[in-house]
Amino acid sequence: MHSTLLSAILPPSDIHVDAGVIPDEFLEELLSRVDIVEIVGSRVGLKKTGKDYTGLCPFHTEKSPSFSVSQDKQFYYCFGCQEHGSALKFLQEFEGMDFVTAVESLAAHAGMQVPRQDTGRTEQASRQRRTVYEILDKAAGFYRDQLRHHDRAADAVSYLKGRGVSGEIARDFGIGFAPPGWDNLQLALATSNFDRDLLIQSGMLVENEERDKTYDRFRDRVVFPIRDLRGRTIAFGGRIMGEGKPKYLNSPETPVFHKGRELYGLYEARRRTPKLEQVIVVEGYMDVVALAQHGLSYSVATLGTATTEDHIERLYRLVPRIVFCFDGDDAGRSAAWKALNTVASFLRDGRSAAFLFLPDGEDPDSLVRAEGSDKFELRLSRATSFASFVFEHLEASRDMETMEGKAAMSKDAIPLIHRIPEGVFRQLMIDELSTRTGLSTERLISVSTDYREDPRTIRQAPDMAKSAMDEGVSDASIQTAISMLLLQPELAHLFEAGEYEGLVADPGCKLLIEIRNLILDAVAPDPVWILSQYHGRAEFEYLRGLANREHLLDVSQFADEFTGILRSRLAVIDAQARRGPVSDLLAKPFADLTEAERTIIRDYHKTTP
Repeated sequence: MHSTLLSAILPPSDIHVDAGVIPDEFLEELLSRVDIVEIVGSRVGLKKTGKDYTGLCPFHTEKSPSFSVSQDKQFYYCFGCQEHGSALKFLQEFEGMDFVTAVESLAAHAGMQVPRQDTGRTEQASRQRRTVYEILDKAAGFYRDQLRHHDRAADAVSYLKGRGVSGEIARDFGIGFAPPGWDNLQLALATSNFDRDLLIQSGMLVENEERDKTYDRFRDRVVFPIRDLRGRTIAFGGRIMGEGKPKYLNSPETPVFHKGRELYGLYEARRRTPKLEQVIVVEGYMDVVALAQHGLSYSVATLGTATTEDHIERLYRLVPRIVFCFDGDDAGRSAAWKALNTVASFLRDGRSAAFLFLPDGEDPDSLVRAEGSDKFELRLSRATSFASFVFEHLEASRDMETMEGKAAMSKDAIPLIHRIPEGVFRQLMIDELSTRTGLSTERLISVSTDYREDPRTIRQAPDMAKSAMDEGVSDASIQTAISMLLLQPELAHLFEAGEYEGLVADPGCKLLIEIRNLILDAVAPDPVWILSQYHGRAEFEYLRGLANREHLLDVSQFADEFTGILRSRLAVIDAQARRGPVSDLLAKPFADLTEAERTIIRDYHKTTP
């Protein structure tokens, strides 16, 4: 039977005897990534009533609506027949699905793959997550208490007041204080070795294995708890109060915290603004807090990463408009362009994205304090639209008075437009491109429809500068393969030696092959050991960047992706090798070839992808 953790997530009737093989943590993540209003609303007519949605109950006959769906609680309830539950329970009752089928249906909707584990491992993972949540909650209480009572808390209070943060806002965001010293949190919470291990697992303590010592991760900082949509503390961010680096310090990845999926301030935004119409994506914790202090309670911050597809997906489940806030300099506009490429595939009709570029030297915190909320909101209303940014960016470096400039701009615009889901907005983008280039709308639609993009490179956002490594790495897909190999060295064993020999013919795979050979010759290779082999060499910084790259794929999916990349590369190498002997024939008109030469060409095309 399922654990008590699952019972807390789902009503008892949601639990099915076959579900023991599905990990509780997956079910929890699944329910956090689907919107019950979307699931129920696609099957039952719902109308917004206050912060909830109402409609006629699908489980009994009624003339007046008594069926309520709460987006905030992700729960439905009928005041007439008392039917209630989660999105899983709804699919079971409305569609007649069993539990596992309902899970698989929701997972498909969310683009997730259902894992299977034996019951023992599932129970163990659930207990681990539960205890990690508990220790993080205790840590949050400790930091809040230190802000009120510690001898050095005056420094933190002075800092917060200097940034215009009121006691009410500090309370609502759970802001605390990590005192100076190496073991304040450890002494307060690690009353046993079990507690100490939990604090290490949760990222609150740093372990120095060489000296067999541990110390507090957050020291002499203002501390911001990071909470999930259910309000549970899952991680922390710390802001230094004076000079020093790093200015911001985040918790590491843990069993309950994945920074590529979480957003600081989203829980607080939903609590303070029940009916969210838009969300501002900013950079830092203080930006979120300062905007909330001035009544703009709908901002969130990414946690040291660029905006990911998971971030976008989560936000569009809650709001129809996202405004990305960036510095107005070249670096800010480059980051904005990456965000634009990420958001494009989510812009179905009814959704919009805009980009607010700040004046030089300003951030949202300083700007809203300097000019007030009304002027800041005016800036938001005038933010650069997705379409305007696309065409301004693509036209900036081209002479649009020439045919060459228009052709070059069109060539870069088509792949981007292709990512936008079919609908009115996509058509309007094509119409605008037509106006700017003079190409017919019909022709552009044809080109856009025929366009195909390599699925392995759509999500890639390599931002590394050109370096001496370019000779040893052919393209973004091989960069991804190397990054995965550094993080998961056992991938080196997926191919036989003979297959790797096929890659030797490609100069762009040189570095990949070299790393693979290092791994095979090592006794127990790990990422740190691999990087150490390049210390002092030109490749070191390059490889360290690849090792620190963010991956949208879970590590459990690395093997399939890695295999796909190398199989594709081998196919290209094979095609190029076979093309060599017939290249002269391919350059000739077909009519001029002898019958024997034509047979060679036909055979070549039959076997070439």
